[in-house]
Amino acid sequence: MPGKKFFVITSLLLSVFLFQNCSKKDVGSVDTGQQVTVLNLPETPFNYSNVSFPAHITAALAANDNTPVNNAITDDGATLGRVLFYDKNLSFNKTINCASCHKQEQGFTDDARLSEGFEGGLTTRNSMNLLNVRFYRSGKMFWDERAGTLEEQVLQPVQNHIEMGMSIDSVLGRLNRLTYYPTLFTSAFGSADIDTVRIARALSQFIRSIVTYQARYDRVKQGLEVFTATERDGEQLFLNATGPGGPGAPTCATCHTPPMFLNSGAPPFTLPDNGDPGILNEGRFKAGSLRNITATDNLFHNGSISNVETMLNSQIPAHGVAPPDRAKILAFLRTLTDNTVTTDIRFSSPFK
Repeated sequence: MPGKKFFVITSLLLSVFLFQNCSKKDVGSVDTGQQVTVLNLPETPFNYSNVSFPAHITAALAANDNTPVNNAITDDGATLGRVLFYDKNLSFNKTINCASCHKQEQGFTDDARLSEGFEGGLTTRNSMNLLNVRFYRSGKMFWDERAGTLEEQVLQPVQNHIEMGMSIDSVLGRLNRLTYYPTLFTSAFGSADIDTVRIARALSQFIRSIVTYQARYDRVKQGLEVFTATERDGEQLFLNATGPGGPGAPTCATCHTPPMFLNSGAPPFTLPDNGDPGILNEGRFKAGSLRNITATDNLFHNGSISNVETMLNSQIPAHGVAPPDRAKILAFLRTLTDNTVTTDIRFSSPFK
């Protein structure tokens, strides 16, 4: 009898243990077939919608913000976007998420020349960084600007046959089976309905919230620090020095306008590449932001230039710099690195 009682109690305890663990997996987890990671979100959402930017960033945002009127950033919307961004359920075999090619620790780009997709295939272009995309006034996305808005862009990698390998129907079916999404969609949009418009809007809100404004450059512009002589000279060269075209020719700042060091109104740059026709098949490509550029490897659309030093020493049109000026330009570019964005928990994976 005591043995039977012990067996019953042990069985009950084991059942409770298994129930708790299964419930934890079902309520908020990603099962890749190898391990289960649990969704861990704060009780009160992080602040994405009311960030206090310095004056020079606020002014740039007012002039260039591409946020549509029907998709303003909210704390709950960006939280949902953060979960979607890191959820491997959005790839065919649950091995890839958006962050696989846009790594936070790499400034939301990839440290590989070409990124690896869900079955090991390689992308055809280098992963553009996602920093400050809210400041591209035109709103056009991808190296060839084929997407007119961020909302149009975000679901294309999910459906790409190399990157994530899903169909929209498969995405909707899978998300509807995950029990943590109804609450997240309700908080973000007022109901538990899951559709492609809401997915795109949430992802876009999260990505637009990734803004660099705490670099040394920003502290100098706020009067909190001062440039060294080398950095100051580098800034003046960046703003005013012209290339082989002489007076009136573009400067570095023409295509990479401070303070976000991008300019969607400038003509896209030309980089010879027989294998990639670029924008409108004209061999031109989108000019990316230079924020965090000195902490980035594999530059340009094809990742063919290993780093900034290589670029400054190159013969690429409008990108090579005269030997006496290289150290100055490089010193200035280093002031654009914001290390906080690479560690900020608001932009990190919510799956633990």
